[in-house]
Amino acid sequence: MLVSLKAIKKYVDLSDLTPEEIAKGMTFAGLEVEEISYLAKGNNLIIGHVEECENHPDSDHLHVLQVNLGEKYGVQQIVCGAPNARKGLNVIVARPGAVLAEKEIKASTIRGVASNGMCCSLNELGVDSKYLRQEQLDGIEELPLDAPIGEENVLEYLGLDDVIFNFNVLANRPDLLSIYNFAKEFGTVFSRKVNIPEATCKADFKTKLVVGSKTPKCSQFSGREVKNIVTKPSPKWMSDFLMAEGVRSINNIVDIGNYVMLMTGQPLHMYDADKLSKAELYAQDDYEGDFVALDEKTYKVNKGDIVICCENKPMCLGGVMGSLACAVDDNTKNIYIEAASFDSATIRRTSNRLGLSSESSQRFVKGTNHFQSEFVLDFTANLIKELCEAKEISDIFVYQSEQKKEIVIPSSLERINGRLGTEFTYKQVKEVLERAHFKINDKGNNKFEAIVPEYRLDCNCDADLSEEVIRILGFENVKNILPVLATRVGSLTLRQQRLKQIREYLLDSGIDECLTYSLVSEANSKKFNLLNKEEHYAVLHPLTEDRKYLRTHILYSLLETANYNVSRQNKNLKLFETSNMISASSRSEHLAIVLLGNEYYQGAMKKIPFDFYSLKGIVEGIFQTLGIEKSRFKFEKSNDNLEWLHPGKSADVIFQNQKIGQLGEVHPTAKEELGLAKMPIVVLELNLEPLLDAKVSINRMTPISKFPLVQRDLAFVLDKDIPARDVITAIKKIGKGLVSEAEVFDVYEGEHVASGKKSMAITITYTNPDATLKEKEVSDMENAIKFELTKKFKAELRG
Repeated sequence: MLVSLKAIKKYVDLSDLTPEEIAKGMTFAGLEVEEISYLAKGNNLIIGHVEECENHPDSDHLHVLQVNLGEKYGVQQIVCGAPNARKGLNVIVARPGAVLAEKEIKASTIRGVASNGMCCSLNELGVDSKYLRQEQLDGIEELPLDAPIGEENVLEYLGLDDVIFNFNVLANRPDLLSIYNFAKEFGTVFSRKVNIPEATCKADFKTKLVVGSKTPKCSQFSGREVKNIVTKPSPKWMSDFLMAEGVRSINNIVDIGNYVMLMTGQPLHMYDADKLSKAELYAQDDYEGDFVALDEKTYKVNKGDIVICCENKPMCLGGVMGSLACAVDDNTKNIYIEAASFDSATIRRTSNRLGLSSESSQRFVKGTNHFQSEFVLDFTANLIKELCEAKEISDIFVYQSEQKKEIVIPSSLERINGRLGTEFTYKQVKEVLERAHFKINDKGNNKFEAIVPEYRLDCNCDADLSEEVIRILGFENVKNILPVLATRVGSLTLRQQRLKQIREYLLDSGIDECLTYSLVSEANSKKFNLLNKEEHYAVLHPLTEDRKYLRTHILYSLLETANYNVSRQNKNLKLFETSNMISASSRSEHLAIVLLGNEYYQGAMKKIPFDFYSLKGIVEGIFQTLGIEKSRFKFEKSNDNLEWLHPGKSADVIFQNQKIGQLGEVHPTAKEELGLAKMPIVVLELNLEPLLDAKVSINRMTPISKFPLVQRDLAFVLDKDIPARDVITAIKKIGKGLVSEAEVFDVYEGEHVASGKKSMAITITYTNPDATLKEKEVSDMENAIKFELTKKFKAELRG
């Protein structure tokens, strides 16, 4: 934000401070001054009058001037090469010894003719060329005929004796995009009285203009009508101010809009009233179609953009740019003035999408005061009366859906000093907050309530008051000692501990951890989605379509990583990733694993392709790591997602009768789609939420039996659809207290086994921790097991 010191001094007295002192004070108060510049630079300047102008005897473009510099310096001879040099001009003369923006002037001889100074253009004094007409750039500056000859305070006469501060206004101080509010800030920092003028304007007639809003994105809309304006150039004081603020003067109407915005922070828009089909303007966000803007370009307006319409025809893209259809021009006589408040996020999205950024849109994006429209419109109306010769000003039509509420923040001296580590008195705190234009209500015992100024959009809580106090009174008041901090023992929650256990187990198993993007394309959000079929969140304005949707599963991202590695000759992979999955209706922690290629043993001498059982063993290891007993989980044959997984080599992971995961070999067709048709691939997606919250028993140490165990092998023929798990469960149930373990070591189907049957061989381990087993005990238990399996599964003992 460019701030003119000359403009600020109209409202607050800073005459005893140098620009450098002002910049330092403001910077240490949290308002960084990035640069101090000057509208123009030059000393030893004087206003002169050209009394004679003759051609140089040894040049076809130089002139020899006799310039009257007044009584003090008399007539001086100056050689000048400007094409507009002529007798009778009043000019700016830099005398010998003058230092201008980019040069030093010395007395010299030019082609045999003495020259005692230089006639200057404004550009040579440092005025930016963008503010000058071409004739001003091509020649010396032509001063008015009544310019005082001999006047040495030339920059003041020209209105160029201004210092410009370039402030880095941060997003938390949108109020400082206003000269009036900056004047208040200068007064606060330097403890000076601030005089912001009031603005009132008596209405001459009642307007027929109706304004309103059909969208909550426009909470305030005020309009005023002005008749019989005259468009002409702005006065010098206006163009000088705009130049200081980095804005080029256009004409009085355009300049008034810019001036009011810079002074108050409220952007305006002006409509040619005679070009509207009806005296109405409504803000709405349901318009969709083409919009021809003031720059004569056509833009596509989408639903959601704020548009100001007259009879559903767009007259302005709210907060961004006006329409060419109702643009104010040199022939405009009657205007409507709009002062509205728009939703910041909507303006930002529209501005970014269309590539249209302006001083107005930037103010709406950062935030504006929603309750100053009447002051702004009165201020504007007075300027239009003064500069546009307007004779008829209407009343103000106001639409306001947002209720004005005072923000009251309770606080105390103890809380402020405790937060800051200071020892301020209550009087100091109260005075500094009142300097910052807060109203303070005393509550006794060093407690108070602070009422926030209407324009301070950044102050909402007690911490903001502490910030105001310390930035104004100075950080040097903070004691140069370390604070006393209570020592606390940190620890992980049970959930964090279990997630850490899972990661460490997988890393210890030689599986590499990956981190992939959480944002995916629409197509990829549906591939290998084994568990979470819920609605995806979509980013409203994604950088690319490939990063538009928030994923609800990890597996496909991990498979893309595997594909990337394989294409670079890294063909044997064990990968995993844990990540939080967020959908429109749930949030859960997921684990995905991909095993691709072969597991190597003895270097490259022995390799075994990864298969279903490789991954099944890892899953069982996860449950074991968390202390979850085998009886609480199981694997069941999968009946869904078979377009991604092999129908006969995939299983669901069931925990407490709930499906929490799916694993298996990748379907051959899916492998071809991935470009990995010849590679063994097994995958897993597991919802960890039930495991992270599961209650488990404490692992208790059981002493190793000092008595010998007995192992017997049994082989049964039974239906092929009977799961081994059910058989093992039945054996352990009947053999409770004596059977310590039962494991399947062989399953056979084929020759010598009837169709639809399978042979299952099981090793049963018998133990008695208190005594040596006797043959009869083992034999009786073995017979009981045979009887139970025959009864329950119609199993036949195989000899």
